[in-house]
Amino acid sequence: MAKESRTVGRPYLLSVRASLVLALSLLVGIATAGLTIASGGDWAGALLAGGAAVGGAIALFNQIIDDSDGVR
Repeated sequence: MAKESRTVGRPYLLSVRASLVLALSLLVGIATAGLTIASGGDWAGALLAGGAAVGGAIALFNQIIDDSDGVR
């Protein structure tokens, strides 16, 4: 008899929507930090700018990404 997986019926830690919002926000923060460094800024300024961009992007993506799970 085959051994059953332990993850069957186990809920996920994050929903797909939450994962998408966080992933997109992190990409925005990384891009912002990279552009800050490329424009001659220091690392501390780049981290602060990237962190602020992540916060704003989370708020933006949370509003524009639909959470209806495709049901209309």
